[in-house]
Amino acid sequence: MTRMVVSDMDGTLLNKRAEISAGNLEAIRCLEENHIEFVIASGRDYRGVYTVVGRYGIECEAILGNGSQYVDRQGKLLMSCYMEKQVVEDVVRIFMDMRIPHMIFATDGFFTADEPETVRDAFMERSGRRFGRGAEEFEKGGKYEYLPCNQLQKVEDFGEFLRHDREIMKVEAFVVPSAARFAGEDPHRTCEQEAGEESDTEAISRAKELLKGIPGISYLSSFDDNVEVTDKEAQKGYILDKVIRLKGLSREEVAVVGDGMNDLSMFEVFSDSYAPSNAQETIREMAGEIVSSNDEDGFARAVDRILAKNLTVTK
Repeated sequence: MTRMVVSDMDGTLLNKRAEISAGNLEAIRCLEENHIEFVIASGRDYRGVYTVVGRYGIECEAILGNGSQYVDRQGKLLMSCYMEKQVVEDVVRIFMDMRIPHMIFATDGFFTADEPETVRDAFMERSGRRFGRGAEEFEKGGKYEYLPCNQLQKVEDFGEFLRHDREIMKVEAFVVPSAARFAGEDPHRTCEQEAGEESDTEAISRAKELLKGIPGISYLSSFDDNVEVTDKEAQKGYILDKVIRLKGLSREEVAVVGDGMNDLSMFEVFSDSYAPSNAQETIREMAGEIVSSNDEDGFARAVDRILAKNLTVTK
């Protein structure tokens, strides 16, 4: 019998317009009516999650920062797993030396050792090319005004920064992919353009190789043009496994839904798993069931199957 459903946010619960569809919203209501707890599992921070779900009147617990925090319905911290401070500067130094834009997610805000405007501009350009987001959506009053790129503070002195009373949830770095990668088939593309497409992600790949030499961290890529670094234990599946024990639940009573590599640990720990058809190949291969895409109410289809299984169990 399923008693908790845990869903990734971007690419799973949200459609390509970063919205919760009417069908997915109704599915969440169905879970509540059947006394099944709904939980969000995201790489986003608290504001990034609740700014979205709050629009729909959803109150739920959440895994934040890919597993660095678990909060209750009121946003109270129930469990945490932060980066060791002595390794944060080593991680950031790799990105600075390679000139890869980065953002530090801390418990008191968002920071970068780079120039905040430079990082913001790069993030906006990447968002435009990969997700079709307009620059105006990042301005005051815009749909993405709340995103960390708009709140970055400059780290002038790393020693002082790390001595401050704050914890580090994760460090995210990214490159700006060439526009040609998302332009579809173009008969006029040259060999040089194709070579450029391949080189877009080389820096991320090389950075990952260097990150291997830093102890106590975990890193993953939601896409081939980014990398997110956390503590080695700060993974969605790991923190969820600890929380359900506190709640008196077994792994068999939890169903998970996700599409990306930051969901991998959930699929490793929990066998009742569902992936939308747009999920990365590794996740699709690990999923117990494949449902329709995030643009076709895939989350709702997963809930349909979960409720059907529950009905079978109770008969």
